[in-house]
Amino acid sequence: MKLKLGIITLLTALHDGARIEEPTGGIISGLREYYDIDFISPEDTSVVDLSIIFVASGGTENYFKSIYGKLIKPVILLTDGMQNSLAASLEILAWIKECGDNSIILHGDIDEISSQINYFYQVEKTKERLREAAIGVVGFPSDWLIASGVNYIDAFSKWGVTFKNIELDELSNQIMNTNDYKAGEIAKKFINGAVSVKEPGEKDVIEGAKVYLALKELCDRHYLDAVTVRCFELLSKHNTTGCLALSLLNNENVVSGCEGDCQTVFSMLLIYLLTGSKAFMANPSHIDIKKNEMILAHCTIPTCMTQNYDIRSHFESRIGVGIQGKLSEGQVTIFKCGGSKLDKYFLSSGQILENLDEDYMCRTQLKIHLDNDISYFLRNPIANHHLIIKGDHTNLINRFMQDMGCMRIV
Repeated sequence: MKLKLGIITLLTALHDGARIEEPTGGIISGLREYYDIDFISPEDTSVVDLSIIFVASGGTENYFKSIYGKLIKPVILLTDGMQNSLAASLEILAWIKECGDNSIILHGDIDEISSQINYFYQVEKTKERLREAAIGVVGFPSDWLIASGVNYIDAFSKWGVTFKNIELDELSNQIMNTNDYKAGEIAKKFINGAVSVKEPGEKDVIEGAKVYLALKELCDRHYLDAVTVRCFELLSKHNTTGCLALSLLNNENVVSGCEGDCQTVFSMLLIYLLTGSKAFMANPSHIDIKKNEMILAHCTIPTCMTQNYDIRSHFESRIGVGIQGKLSEGQVTIFKCGGSKLDKYFLSSGQILENLDEDYMCRTQLKIHLDNDISYFLRNPIANHHLIIKGDHTNLINRFMQDMGCMRIV
């Protein structure tokens, strides 16, 4: 199904409007190859997927000023350069910038214009979904995450996202009231999908499945799009971990993170909405400055990201369920959006070189070569946890973060 574009045409009476609907050769006819086109008024932007201002001639600058307040921001300007339209577009763009707003002129090659339109649509959908999103923080951040907090008011102001605090007791009570049979069925399916089950017994996997069912119920109850859990508290209260639960929820597109880390779960949600990709949240565990390589590890990963997985115990406690996932070698993106205002980020492409199996770090272990300077982690890191995303998404992510006014940390 084609994207539906709404074209708001700016044209003075002095100029010829017949070329706008030329059957061939015109910019609008070129766009019809990619999109459904509707000509609309400034009041009708809600009936299309994306609205664009077609500056079709000069002399339209003041008319643009008169309708600017009705337009969805950022405004996208389109021009074919005929009848002084490019000159008018430059004047309009400069005026928009003086107003403190963002905009861009689409001009030239149809394929390039189409690429830009697709980017803006993707960005607007991401921003819209973030404005509607709620992130649950169950049990509040772990005590050791002293640099990973988020100012909820600043985050809402910048991104529109809502953080909701949920008491750990609510999750704990839900775990105790979970149906044993359902948990057993989920555990069997998870065990059958594994290459091997090493330290845990079947009962351990069932207890992990109970956490999954309980957390899923909380997400439904509170209308959550993402959740992060103070998961180490589960060790003492329920003699289990959240690793299995977070993996399965991520598989089901409920973005889920560890240790109550608000910055990282927001990063995971942003990446999922922008790229459609799942993320592996991990600890940097070893850095080789000379080789520009590092090892990242954690005890949970969405199994949908893996080639296969083994069921292990949780690394630090040696109880419950951890997941040792194996990922295919190849391109990845390393990303983190952080700071208390969620206004800075780290970004690098890289390559998975090897899946490791060491006993002194968390269960899923990746050796990765970074394309950017790895000394960032030792000089100016955005806290601990970072994300690994399969594929190279750096151009899209960097442009989006820059457009959102975030500062790139190197």
